[in-house]
Amino acid sequence: MHNQALLEKSLAVIVALQEEDGGITATPGDDAYPYVYPRDAVIMTTAMNTLGEYERSKRFYRFLKGVRRPHGEFYQRYNRGMPYVSNEHELDVTPLVLNGIYDTYRKSGDGQFLEAMWGTVLECASFTASSIDADAGLVYTTNSIHENRKLEEGFEIWANSAAVKGLLDASRIAGALGHDDLRDAWESSSRRLLAGIVERLYDREQGTFVKVMRRSGEKVTAPDMAQLAPFYFGVYRDDAALAGTLERLKGALWNKDIGGFNRFRDFEIVDDWHWYTGGSAAAWPFFTLWAARSYRALGIREGEEACLAFLDSVLTDDLFIPEKVAPLNNYNEWKANDVKFGDRTINAVRKIERNAHKIRAPGYVCWACPLGWAHAEYILLEMEEESRDYEVLQEGVPSIIKK
Repeated sequence: MHNQALLEKSLAVIVALQEEDGGITATPGDDAYPYVYPRDAVIMTTAMNTLGEYERSKRFYRFLKGVRRPHGEFYQRYNRGMPYVSNEHELDVTPLVLNGIYDTYRKSGDGQFLEAMWGTVLECASFTASSIDADAGLVYTTNSIHENRKLEEGFEIWANSAAVKGLLDASRIAGALGHDDLRDAWESSSRRLLAGIVERLYDREQGTFVKVMRRSGEKVTAPDMAQLAPFYFGVYRDDAALAGTLERLKGALWNKDIGGFNRFRDFEIVDDWHWYTGGSAAAWPFFTLWAARSYRALGIREGEEACLAFLDSVLTDDLFIPEKVAPLNNYNEWKANDVKFGDRTINAVRKIERNAHKIRAPGYVCWACPLGWAHAEYILLEMEEESRDYEVLQEGVPSIIKK
């Protein structure tokens, strides 16, 4: 049974992060990420839609319509005082926007909203389809979900899974608006891309997807929570592969001190500006909620309950969910040695120290709290129906997908 108080708090957190212009920031303005990250915000709108907050989601997509870049790409971050933006070529972001637009239409039933967004959908879907490398049959991205180029540059699993989902949803939008030729073309692109993922990013020996394949063909097989991406987006279903992936991630990334999942191992990172949270020191609630959802889909109650017990242990007194939690001694070491403090980092540090006593876990501090994305993942765990997009996509995909 879900925690009704946490569910209500999660919605309240997300609502409070929406600006007057419709943008949704990742954290409050006095914390680490006072910017609009479309990646985070799309997932927040998906959560709001499950609770009937369609008008807020529509406001966000109208905001995004005004800041998209030429050729349909959305950048990784939008600062206050548009149109200043940061990283381009994080190619999961644009298809995530397609997913969010379709989700808002599907749950609200508002055809006028969909028609108003058609130009954006056309540009975004065309950009995503054109980003598929002709030789590899996969999307090549510079950064992805961890925003770490040295770790992620290449044919990366989260970005490619997002593109499968985005193109499938774009095809549904085209179909709803009577553009049958584009519906068929984008659905075919989505299916071919999934086939490429299964062919080139699946390690049959280990029974898991790999994190990334470089242009050289080298595969990065180190454990990473992004390996859950095809299951997270609902574009792939193989219970044995999912169970095996969870078992491997639990063995490598479960934090043995506080519980919860790390995002990847510490010796995989290169020059992370908040390095103390990069691997073994920190546990990440929203990645742990991904695992909880996967455990629930498989009916593994022990795994799901362990994830939720961790979440309960790192809430603040106000029921805020942080981005990550780390031991206080690691935090103090980082603070004493880091030479890259900028204004937003200093704001986050001040808030950590102001709120250190509020986290339930003794001896730990939290970073970026509340994080809207983390609250959205809790709502989605409790309220969202399991995606079955794989039923549409598996036709023509290699037989690794179980019937």
